[in-house]
Amino acid sequence: MRGFYIIHVVTGVLLIAALVVFFSAREDSRDPDAAGRSGVIASVSVRGPAPNTNLPPRSDPDPLTFTNHLGESVSELSFRGDPSLVFFGYSSCPDVCPGNLVVMSRALTILGEEADQIRPIFISFDPDRDTPEVLSSYVSHFHPRLIGLTGTQSEIDAATRAYGVFFEPSENPDSRAGGGTIQHTSNTFLIDSEGKALAIFRHNTPPEEMAAVIKEKLDNSQK
Repeated sequence: MRGFYIIHVVTGVLLIAALVVFFSAREDSRDPDAAGRSGVIASVSVRGPAPNTNLPPRSDPDPLTFTNHLGESVSELSFRGDPSLVFFGYSSCPDVCPGNLVVMSRALTILGEEADQIRPIFISFDPDRDTPEVLSSYVSHFHPRLIGLTGTQSEIDAATRAYGVFFEPSENPDSRAGGGTIQHTSNTFLIDSEGKALAIFRHNTPPEEMAAVIKEKLDNSQK
């Protein structure tokens, strides 16, 4: 049984690595309007920053809380003081989530030393499957500073409400326990050092465009 588990884990790691290579290689040649199989809810016909960067009003004054990929309890206040680049998804997402995380990573690479001030964050809305151990392995495939966040279902629900992110498990009743897909929005959020949204990037935004907008927004916010 242990041997089977090890084989299963190794297979999963190899699959993620293959996806990272695949998405990195196809950035310049893919159809910019192609939707992913994991069910992107937001429009994918328009790329770049969304015109409205306002997050939904918060009715709960308490800060959002999480467990990071190291198993430590953190809150959104832990990331104040530096801008963040935030994406919601789940580790068993077949294409959209790894694709967007590759874009995020490439945008940070393009920014060079300017990216050192930005915290890249991946928040899972599949906490039953995305344990800290799973997230620790997953985020390591994308960017060396990518932070993985999970938590209780109520904590994740609070976070998605705060960001206006929609997600819905597939009709398969065992989807949370056994590999079902999740319908979801796929925006990437640029959050300033005080927790306010500076830009919201749609799915399929080219990394060069994301990097340019990040630089412009951060330069303007520091004036």
